[in-house]
Amino acid sequence: MARCAVSAVMVLAVAAPVVGSPYRDSFPLSTYPMFSTARPQRTTVNSAVGFDAAGAALTLRPGDIGGTREVIQAAATLSRAISRGEAGDLCREVLSNVPAAAVVEIVTETYDVIAYFDESEAPLQRVVHARCSP
Repeated sequence: MARCAVSAVMVLAVAAPVVGSPYRDSFPLSTYPMFSTARPQRTTVNSAVGFDAAGAALTLRPGDIGGTREVIQAAATLSRAISRGEAGDLCREVLSNVPAAAVVEIVTETYDVIAYFDESEAPLQRVVHARCSP
């Protein structure tokens, strides 16, 4: 009888998340809301863009932007500088970290996610918060 009761409790514990919110991630069953929740078709990305003397785009590393190896920390540095109105200061800092750059821009770009992967990598909108050169 005790085994049946323990088995019943375990089955109920495993099935309990099914009656909960689909947005709540829980153990032992997960709906993986970070992957299963609908996302908007447009997304906005803050970035720093470098250009050489010929105007060719340079690939900047997270360390060039925020002195870190972490992409998320560099992104947070960009977002914070833009929101605080300090994009110009960050632009000059990035420029000093990238000797090959003739120009650096701190930008916010909006993309259509589906179009980006299907046909066009061009942003729908591009806002330049700061532009600096040596």
